[in-house]
Amino acid sequence: MPVENWPEWLFFNSVEELLKDVIALASKADSSRVGALYPLIDSVEESTSSLRLLATKQALRDSYVISRVIYEAAINACFLLTAPLELSNRASVHAKQKALRSLVRKIEIAGTPLFEFKFSGADELMQEPKYKEWLDEFTTKSGREITSWTPENVQQRLEAVHLSFGGELTRGLAFGLLLYRHASEIAHGTLYGTLFSWGAMEPNRSLNSPDDLALFRRAELRHLLKLVCFTLESLIRICASVLEEPLLGESAKSARLDYYKMREKNV
Repeated sequence: MPVENWPEWLFFNSVEELLKDVIALASKADSSRVGALYPLIDSVEESTSSLRLLATKQALRDSYVISRVIYEAAINACFLLTAPLELSNRASVHAKQKALRSLVRKIEIAGTPLFEFKFSGADELMQEPKYKEWLDEFTTKSGREITSWTPENVQQRLEAVHLSFGGELTRGLAFGLLLYRHASEIAHGTLYGTLFSWGAMEPNRSLNSPDDLALFRRAELRHLLKLVCFTLESLIRICASVLEEPLLGESAKSARLDYYKMREKNV
């Protein structure tokens, strides 16, 4: 089947259009209801467009990596909606202190300085009481930077979303988690990630030719697109519930059901 005729594109196109509707609504919503939702879901849409290009070219490795980017941003957006004001404030402080730290950059190898950049006036800025407070919030007692914006890992964020919005709306995010392990290995450049993308880690399945590899990658890409669509469906439905736009949520659910109907016809 040609790439452009994959049933997954029906699902993908539908949720991508619905996501644009959610973004438009979030941009106008009261921050007390949605916090910093808008920039997060806008970034999801941008990465979704990138995934379309990669999947069309059958670039499996990079499709997995950008899918993880989509998944993490979607999880963060939904997690933020569990406590919009509190979590948006935490995310904002993290972003601001991160920008401050970027004013001073150093590279050292084995204790030898190789590069240093310091913005003019950086030292004075770092001592401003408010800025120092931001920096202190994301610094350990031993003086090391706390790099994560929130102490909850991805699994814990997903559980918080599940508790707040229920299993029905969260199910797509739970299935989306299946892409995380392979994407992480590929992004970190491990041997497992490389062998997986070659299809060499498939149990009881020998890939003996370039045609076999092509079939594996096409099947894996279709599976990956489905997982991303599940993720976006949950994102849209959760946002729709907070924005009080039930029709958007129902449309996202219908997109999934329509996909399965089309897939059955293509079996």
